[in-house]
Amino acid sequence: MAISNFAMITQAILFDYGGVLEGPLDEAAFASDLAYLARKHGFETGKALWNHLYASESWEKAKRGLLSRDEFWRERLGALGLYTADEQAAFKQMLYRNRGIRPDMEALARELHRSFRLAVLSNTSRRDLAIYLSQRRGLAGLFELVVSSAAVGLAKPDPAIFQLTLEQLGVAPQQVIFVDDLPRNTQAAEALGIPSIVFVSAAELRAELTKRHIL
Repeated sequence: MAISNFAMITQAILFDYGGVLEGPLDEAAFASDLAYLARKHGFETGKALWNHLYASESWEKAKRGLLSRDEFWRERLGALGLYTADEQAAFKQMLYRNRGIRPDMEALARELHRSFRLAVLSNTSRRDLAIYLSQRRGLAGLFELVVSSAAVGLAKPDPAIFQLTLEQLGVAPQQVIFVDDLPRNTQAAEALGIPSIVFVSAAELRAELTKRHIL
């Protein structure tokens, strides 16, 4: 398919949440906090601590709704010796205090919203992700559909969650552009015929969408 044809057939833009719409607002500050927490809890690197949380069997269950969000945090932080609610809250506050909705991505999404239907497909432990984005992240009315992996019991890169999302949007694979920061997810989408973009930054995403005549 020629790039110039994308704009003619694209009806919807499908975004990942964590790592795309949401991410470090200050990369250096986030890395510093993560490194501090890693050292404090016996990990050599921030990445090792992040993997303790999100490359774990507990996360595999939580993102499919087999563990609640609270159960996930109790298990993962309990393994670090953090047992009280106050200890766990302090850990999470430091871990996420320099993360949030990326302003440049929100601006891009609002620009796209003028011409395209927008949706979110996220591997998340939040069953109520749609409410969370609307009420706590200031994104009310921006996304027509929000698919939470925990709510539907499926997670990327399982083809079934992409097919479910397409069905709920009522579109064919070629009518969607999918944006995710993990190549394994974009590859799974591409295998189903969904044009996809690996997210690196808002600026690079904007450039790629311009190249495809979406912007």
